[in-house]
Amino acid sequence: MGHTFGAIILAVAAVFGLYTAWLSGVAPARFAGQLGLTIANAGGLNEIRAQYAGFFLAIAAVCAVSLIGLLPRQAGFVVLVVVFGGLLGGRLVSLALNGGFAGFGPTIRALYAIDALGLALSVTAMAVDRAA
Repeated sequence: MGHTFGAIILAVAAVFGLYTAWLSGVAPARFAGQLGLTIANAGGLNEIRAQYAGFFLAIAAVCAVSLIGLLPRQAGFVVLVVVFGGLLGGRLVSLALNGGFAGFGPTIRALYAIDALGLALSVTAMAVDRAA
């Protein structure tokens, strides 16, 4: 059961990473707009592609190669824990500094839940997979 759960988490994370990389790489201005960002010039397009498409493509690659056994599965879980933990930590600090959710759009609000769920599932998958 533990290996199956871990495999599902790695597969879903790989698909999520590929999907995010695709969306941000193909339509960076639209992607930025959904986050409440405005792109001022080609440098902004470059940064969305590098920081979102490139980063999420790398996450997807680590999860995929961990899933097929070219890297230890724990490597994929560690990457996911670090990414989702870092994102959630940064979001919580931002929430405190902002004094609440005022001014946050629906996508940003949803990312709090997505990152918390991603962290919880990644930690669980790492623990269950190790025990199995």
